[in-house]
Amino acid sequence: MTAKISMKSTPYTRFQATLEDVFQKIELGAPERKLLSEPQAIHRETITIKRDDGKKAEFPAFRVQFNNARGPYKGGIRYHPDADLDEVKALAALMAIKTAVVGIPFGGSKGGVQCDPKELSKREVQEISRAYVRAFGKHLGADIDCPAPDVNTNADIMAWMRDEYEKITHSYAPAMITGKPLAYGGSLGRDTATARGGFFILQELTDRDALDPSELRVAIQGFGNAGAHMAQLLHGAGYTVVAVSDSQGGIYSPEGIDPVRIEKYKHKTGSVAGEYCKGSVCDIDRMKMDGVRKISNEELLELPCDILIPAALDNVITGANAKRIRAKLILEIANGPTTPEADVILAKKRVKVIPDVLANAGGVTVSYFEWVQGRSGEQWTAERVDQDLKRVMLAAFREVRRTAYREKMTHREAAFAVGLRRIMEAMKVRGWI
Repeated sequence: MTAKISMKSTPYTRFQATLEDVFQKIELGAPERKLLSEPQAIHRETITIKRDDGKKAEFPAFRVQFNNARGPYKGGIRYHPDADLDEVKALAALMAIKTAVVGIPFGGSKGGVQCDPKELSKREVQEISRAYVRAFGKHLGADIDCPAPDVNTNADIMAWMRDEYEKITHSYAPAMITGKPLAYGGSLGRDTATARGGFFILQELTDRDALDPSELRVAIQGFGNAGAHMAQLLHGAGYTVVAVSDSQGGIYSPEGIDPVRIEKYKHKTGSVAGEYCKGSVCDIDRMKMDGVRKISNEELLELPCDILIPAALDNVITGANAKRIRAKLILEIANGPTTPEADVILAKKRVKVIPDVLANAGGVTVSYFEWVQGRSGEQWTAERVDQDLKRVMLAAFREVRRTAYREKMTHREAAFAVGLRRIMEAMKVRGWI
């Protein structure tokens, strides 16, 4: 695998590096490359709200629509100080690949508002959410572009957005957005979908290699919704979870830790290390007695383990630390956790990387199920959601695995190849190329 990296690495240049590498391997011509390299539309606005103190505040906001050859644009909306246009473009591009890899009839898009919701009241967050829909409403809709939750957004925010959309369009539109509360058109299984999708793939890999889960050690960076659910699924299936972390750091025990207990203390104290530490002060004697030590997020990545699951930030496995990664398998639940430079090093070390565009696609897959339910007026059972999610995820994994084997590619290259070919096929049918 080769990677062309610009002097200034950004989320979008990292996406382009992988894209160019795969373009060469599947021998695409210039017209196809051009259509698959840049967004079809970039919308940007400045959202203005009145703060609780009566002062006005402005926030840059974006909606990037990358490709809709295979269906309506689909992608989350994140509220974060770093949600700039470059990041949103990269995430929209990855969504276009992701929906194609799992074979659901969507394109790819992404939205962002540059704000810190931790510094805003609930009313102010609601004002931003409604203002976002007023700003971009003409570009949204069940058959145009269907948003979803992402970093720092949730079911409540999706409900406010749907309500605002219905007000300004004078319509009933349950399918215009996904990730809604169950009582307002949401789907069962949506909250655990990202973790369960990745878990199904991991179980398939374990079964294929006839491995005993109890002999496999797992480290999980990130204990948010996806990371915490993944930890519990793995623990319940007999895997040994040796480390977890959140934004304040993490804990490590070679003998394994109980994610249910960790989540209880996380909920109570706000930290995965809350059972042992209050801020920077830790009960060292108790940690020694339990065989636990506190670690940083950087240390977690380099621990002795069999499976590493980045489930938080992007750009954490890099050319600087990839050589020190000791895991044999990396399952990317986070978006973009591994840089192209790191991919090259990991491939040489024969570390298998199941890329984000496949591993974390359970979320958008169940979003598709919610969209279908919204359009049909049905409410699927949890069993049906789980069964169909497993079917979709394993079919996608098997296609990527076959492509990797037949064409001598890494799993990331194979996933991109599968997604790009499906998008290109749709563009040809439409007469775009």
